[in-house]
Parts: sequence; structure tokens; C-alpha cells
Amino acid sequence: MKKYIFFLFIFFCHQQIFAQNQRFIYEYTFKPDTLNKQNVIKEIMNLDISKEGSNFYSALLLDKDSIFNAQLEQGKKTGTTILDARKIKKSQANFIVSKKYPNFETVLHTSFNALNLAVKEDKTIKWEIIAETKTIEGFKVQKAITNFVGRNWIAWFTNDIQLQDGPYKFSGLPGLILNIEDENREHIFNIAGIKKQYSTTLMNRGKETNVTESKFNQLWNEYKKDPAKNIKIIHHSSEMSDTLFYDSNTGNPLTKQNLIRNKEEGDYKYFKQHNNFIELNLYK
Repeated sequence: MKKYIFFLFIFFCHQQIFAQNQRFIYEYTFKPDTLNKQNVIKEIMNLDISKEGSNFYSALLLDKDSIFNAQLEQGKKTGTTILDARKIKKSQANFIVSKKYPNFETVLHTSFNALNLAVKEDKTIKWEIIAETKTIEGFKVQKAITNFVGRNWIAWFTNDIQLQDGPYKFSGLPGLILNIEDENREHIFNIAGIKKQYSTTLMNRGKETNVTESKFNQLWNEYKKDPAKNIKIIHHSSEMSDTLFYDSNTGNPLTKQNLIRNKEEGDYKYFKQHNNFIELNLYK
């Protein structure tokens, strides 16, 4: 695991509010497949906090934005812009969670099958604070438990950092959550470092559709049933009837049947290997 420097922590102790933007870095460890618990994925996540609210997302998204920005700048110089996604390491944590202060209005931003969706969280996290304490990276932390998004969670928060926030959707404790994991240890968020200031922000993710949890679940199950549905619709369009598609690896043209088959095979493989989502209620 990449190590992050913790000497900045001392500057944050006992502060009620931060005068500038802060980035809390977490390592997210998760097991995507319930039938293959040996497959463990680790990804570095950022919790960017400002006075307006926070955003929690994979650090790889910043790398993606940086590469795309460089390609756009190069395109301005040459007159031809080529956005090559093959140079980008793909995030395995396909979501962004935004929280708006002071009410902690929480929204999950995610996408599948060319849909950008925003799901507002309408449930309040009910915490039970336990007297048990320990130390994490020099901070005294206290235990709290909850049942949320279909899982039982154990959290450790510190009163030394007076922010009622934490990784993913978690918030509402009297201090920043430094560690939280579900009881089966299938999804674990652990503090890995802090940056005193940050200036890099995520690019616009494009137009989103606001949906309820039940609508999201409906769309997800429709996608699992027929993952190539959108391609079939496009190919039935008169405007697309003569359009040629090419294999990004070989450069060879793809027939309609090839395109549909590749989409179905790739997505069915993904469904099989990714069945242990953090939110059991959302992807049921």
C-alpha cells in the first residue's frame, strides 16, 4: 500500500472548523465477488471538504481528468482532439458521493449503461455510540455502530477533528470517521493521510438524471436483463443504419451482431464477478 504522511494531523486537532479546503485520503478495501473472497481490491479515495460540503470519490478520477485535460490542450494546438481512454487506469469504485452542509444532504452519483444517475439518500443514519476507545494514527477514536444500506457497520471516529463527516455516505457522528467497515469485512474504509489544502477539482460529469432508490433498482435490473438493449435500439434507428463501429483493440470493423454479442458477453461477465455491492438494498 502506498504510504501517506501523517505529520499534518497535528495541525487539525481540536479545531471546530477548517479555514481552507481539506482532503482526507482513505484506502477502500473491498471484495467484489461473494463467490471469490480471495479477490480483494484496494483503491485510494479522496474526501474533499470545503465550507459548502464534501465530495468522496476515487483518486483515479483525478488522474482521468488530468489526462483528458492534457489531450484537450494538445488538441487546441494541433486542431485535432483525440480522447484516448486506453491510457487511463479504470476506477473500480464507480461512484461519487456528495454531501451539502449544514444539513448533510447526501447524493450518490453513479453510472451504468450510458446512464448518469443521481440518487438522493433519504434515510438518516442512526448511530449507537459505544464507550470503547482505541488509537488510530495517533488519534484517540471511539466506537459507533449502525445498520445502513443493508449492512451492519462498525465505525471509529475522533473528537479531535470536529467534522461530522466520513467516507462514502457516512456522517452524523461527533467527529470525523477515520475507519469504518461492515461486520463481514467485505467493505472497509481506512484513513490513509491528509492534505492540508487542495485545489484540483473534478471535471463536470455531464448531465445527470435524478432518480429514487426504487427507480434506480428498476433501471439496474432492466440493464442486467438486457445489457445490449441500447445498442439494439440505436441500430434500429434509420440514422444509424449505415454507421460503422470498430474494435478499439484491432481496428477491425464490427458487425451489428458482433457489437451486441461483445456487449452482452462483457457485461454478463462483469455481473458475475461484481455481485457484492456496498449497498445491498440498491442493487438487489
